[in-house]
Amino acid sequence: MGGGGLIAPATPAESPSLAAWHGSWSGAGEAFGKPATATLEIAPGEGGATSLAYRLSIDGTPPVHYSAEADYGLDTKGRVSGKWTDSYGRTRPVSGGIEGPVWWTHWGSADVEIGRSTYALDTDGTLTVSDSVLQADGGWRVFAVLHYRRNKG
Repeated sequence: MGGGGLIAPATPAESPSLAAWHGSWSGAGEAFGKPATATLEIAPGEGGATSLAYRLSIDGTPPVHYSAEADYGLDTKGRVSGKWTDSYGRTRPVSGGIEGPVWWTHWGSADVEIGRSTYALDTDGTLTVSDSVLQADGGWRVFAVLHYRRNKG
């Protein structure tokens, strides 16, 4: 029966990773309609997770300073899960995924608010982060867009 040759097993696909986003980043753009600057520290965390530390400053009177830390796990299908804790004492569940050069997350819950963040790596080395909140009509309202560059060092 069969007489065919051996079939080589498929080469296993590389496990999904957030490593492309790891680094120390500085950015500028707009948040809540005002000029803003921010930093992101994205690094390997415990047990293969990725940790993120975010610091945002929004110009104005008074200026706004916001910070958050998150831990993200990633499964073999590229699905992201974790939690986001901010300087206002809020902790939000996070889920999302990776699609090519875009890492996206949905955060929050229907009883408070649901948001979406996208971390897009551009071919010029820029990281563009866009944050949106879900509206009652099902649309997304963008409230912040910042463009980051990796810090040298």
